[in-house]
Amino acid sequence: MSQPSARKQRKQKDRERRIAKKKHEALEQRVYDRKFPAFEIEENDADDGFVNLIRRTLRDIDFRDRTLFHPKETEFLKLVKKEPGDVIPALVQGVHKRNLSALHLVSMVGHRVFTRIGPDRLRQWIPYHDVQFLLAGEKIVVRFRSLERAKGSGGTIYYSPLRPQIEIDGKKLIVGWSRHAIERTCERLAPRWDSYLGLGDVFALFHDCRRFETCQLHAGRQVGFTLFDACAQGYFSGHIAEKVLGRGIEKHCYYRVGYCPVVMEGDFAKATTLLYPGFCGTPEYGLILQAGFGREERQKLISTASGMSRAVLEQTQDTSLMKWFHDNGVPQIIETDEDYFGRKRKKVRQVWAVTPA
Repeated sequence: MSQPSARKQRKQKDRERRIAKKKHEALEQRVYDRKFPAFEIEENDADDGFVNLIRRTLRDIDFRDRTLFHPKETEFLKLVKKEPGDVIPALVQGVHKRNLSALHLVSMVGHRVFTRIGPDRLRQWIPYHDVQFLLAGEKIVVRFRSLERAKGSGGTIYYSPLRPQIEIDGKKLIVGWSRHAIERTCERLAPRWDSYLGLGDVFALFHDCRRFETCQLHAGRQVGFTLFDACAQGYFSGHIAEKVLGRGIEKHCYYRVGYCPVVMEGDFAKATTLLYPGFCGTPEYGLILQAGFGREERQKLISTASGMSRAVLEQTQDTSLMKWFHDNGVPQIIETDEDYFGRKRKKVRQVWAVTPA
C-alpha cells in the first residue's frame, strides 16, 4: 500500500496540531475558570451599546496578563475565588479604614476595564450609564445602572429613577437635567470624572441624591435649585468640610456643589447648566457685591470666584473664599440628621455584591 503524499502528511500533522492546541486551550480554560472569579452581568435595562462595549472588553481581560495585572494582583484574585469568606471581610475593614492597598484592590478590575476602553469611547455612554464590578467570591458581578430619559421641548431630559422633586409655584416637579447641565456638573464636581472611581461619584449624585432645594438666581429673575454632595472623613470632601467648619464632622455632612437654573418642561424642572458658588447670578456673587469692599478687592474676589472649581480647590487647598461665603450668610457646608442619599453613602465604590458574614 502506497504512503500518503508529503502534502497530505503535512496536512495531517497540521490538523493534529490544531486539535492538540484546542484541547490544550480547553484544558487551560478549565483550569483558569477554577482559579479565578467569572464575570456575571446584570444589565438592568442599560443601553445595549454600553453593555456590549463592556462585554467585548471583558472577553479580552485575562487576570494572568502581566501587561494588565501585577503578579500580586493576580494572586489576590485567586484568593477572592478560593477564600472569599476570609478575603472580602478583610477588604471591607480595609476600605472602612481608608487603607490605600484595599482601596486599590477593590477598584482595580473596573480601573483596568476603563483603561482598556479609553475615555473617548466611554464618553459616548457615561455619565448617563454606570457600571460597577462587585466582588462576590466565585463571581465578579458586573452591575449596570442608568438614568432614565424623557422627551422635552428643549431636548432630552435625563432624570433619576428615584424621581426626586422640587416645588415651584406650588407645583411639584421632577428634577431633570439637560446634557449640558450634566456635563458642566461633571467637570466642576470631579476633575477625573471619566475614570472608574470618578464616574462612581458623579453618577451617584445624579442617580441617588434625593434632596434638592429651590432657590432664586440672578437677583430673583431666574428660578433654580441648589444641590449638595456628601463629605466623607478621610477624603478630600471631608477635608474641605473640616477646614470650612473649623472642626471635625459630627453628623451627615454635605457641601454645596452649585446652582442649576431650570426651565419647566411638562412634569420636569430641567437644569440647563451648573453655576459654581460665586459665579455671576448666585447668592454668593450677590454677597460679594453687597459687602463693604473697595472696588479693587471686590474685583479680586469676583475673579477668584469665577475661576473656582473642584480641580482648583484640590490643587490650591485654599478654602478661604468658601469659608468666607459660609461665615457670611450662605452656608457651604450642611450638617444634618437627614441622609440626602437615602443610605449611608461612602466616597468609594461599593465593592461587594453581598454583605459578608
